[in-house]
Amino acid sequence: MGGFSVQNTKDMLLLALAILKNPYILIGTTLMASSFFLWLFILSWFKLSLVFPLTALTYIFVALLSYYLLGEKLFLQNYVGIFFMAIGVFFLLLK
Repeated sequence: MGGFSVQNTKDMLLLALAILKNPYILIGTTLMASSFFLWLFILSWFKLSLVFPLTALTYIFVALLSYYLLGEKLFLQNYVGIFFMAIGVFFLLLK
């Protein structure tokens, strides 16, 4: 880890430029903006009471993608939790 020092305005501008050129910052900002506009698009088509329970599926996708992409281990408690979240979303959306 490196440190940084802001002594004057020039240093602050150089630091801001370095942050803006960081590919991780650019990718993260792009993904967050895309998520925002996708959420607005979805809400223009469906009611919030229908869409909002589906956000709980995020936890399921994170667990499964971390298993497949990052090689993390899932234990019995994880699978039980995933099952109950999926069942809960199902019953919330059941009409």
